[in-house]
Amino acid sequence: MDGNGDITKFNLNRTKFSQPVKRISDVHGANDFQRSLTMHRLQTHLEKYLEMVHGVDVPSSSSNPNVNRFVRILERLGELISETPARADAPRRFGNLARRDWQDKLEAEQDKLWEEFLPIAYGQIYRDSIIELRFYLGSSFGSRERLDYGTGHELAFLAVFVAVDMLGVWNFGGAKFTGEDFLFIWYKYYELVHRLILEYTLEPAGSHGVWGLDDHMHLQYIIGASQWAGEDKKAPIRPPEVQNSNIVESYAATNLYCNAIAFIFRVKSGPFAQHSPMLFDISRNVLSWNKVASGLIKMYRVEVLSKFPVVQHFGFGTGFFPWVDITKGRSLPAYENNDDHAETTGTVSIHTSPPVLGKTMRPLQLAATQAPTTAANANNTMPPPRMTVGGGHSTLGRYTVPRR
Repeated sequence: MDGNGDITKFNLNRTKFSQPVKRISDVHGANDFQRSLTMHRLQTHLEKYLEMVHGVDVPSSSSNPNVNRFVRILERLGELISETPARADAPRRFGNLARRDWQDKLEAEQDKLWEEFLPIAYGQIYRDSIIELRFYLGSSFGSRERLDYGTGHELAFLAVFVAVDMLGVWNFGGAKFTGEDFLFIWYKYYELVHRLILEYTLEPAGSHGVWGLDDHMHLQYIIGASQWAGEDKKAPIRPPEVQNSNIVESYAATNLYCNAIAFIFRVKSGPFAQHSPMLFDISRNVLSWNKVASGLIKMYRVEVLSKFPVVQHFGFGTGFFPWVDITKGRSLPAYENNDDHAETTGTVSIHTSPPVLGKTMRPLQLAATQAPTTAANANNTMPPPRMTVGGGHSTLGRYTVPRR
């Protein structure tokens, strides 16, 4: 909180960091997560980033020294892939066992990587923050045990990005952090993740199969659609054109939406409508990038941020992402299991106090990309999520079967 007691403000000098721990043990915890300070911080930062990338292409480099130092971390992790090839003696349909060796090497180097990136010389607090930063970075590339990758790991990298932002490092030393810098880092991240998926044949984590948006990603589509949202008339292509693999490949280096679909075309065969029906339906029925972006954000809240199988592995410390009720400034309840809903007594001792009266969480949205529905664009509007009996739900109303 800041000096005035606002719980939503992050004050580095008043923050105590600790090892993040699991707090979401069932659907009740997932529901509590929705009113947490952590959710507020993730949402408000993501809103800011999506506005920054409107009309911006992924650059080939950055002039921000802080960004370049962080990218060197990702590049070092890419070198570890080269140093840890897939094991030929451990044939598996999904998940080569060498992926665990790669994770072990990552964990062994994390402290050094963070110490080289953070401005350690300017305060002990930066060194103290590593205990939380290393947890989120270590969770950003898939599960060591399950040998999979999915939207929960993508969310962990968002947590890394937001945490570094909260530390003020992106703008450290007078540097100006831009939308180009944001896209440059995320492009490098997805480039690394794609390598991990291909090298170690990582299994999709909790995928809905052909009835899901993508086997692995979701944020990537939101960011990429947001690049062309708000300026639909200036966008180089329209949503229906992503059905053409040649067009998608030509923009894969500058737009993350196309980058994600280009990866699908490289790893899947057959008609786009068959192996990726949801993406195909979006391209066919939603003709505005504004509508694509806003619809995907609504879907992200429902299918990722609100789903227990996805958020159950998110860790909560006492610094960046505490398990605190934003409306009360106190620790959220902790449930032991589905049958025991005993609430943990006491409060978490962190840098929080009751928030300003009336402070509430805002739903994640793209204010700049919302357009009123008229007769002219009514058919181009992505419908809201629809519940289905006995199954999941999706923005396009398709029946989905949750996997645990």
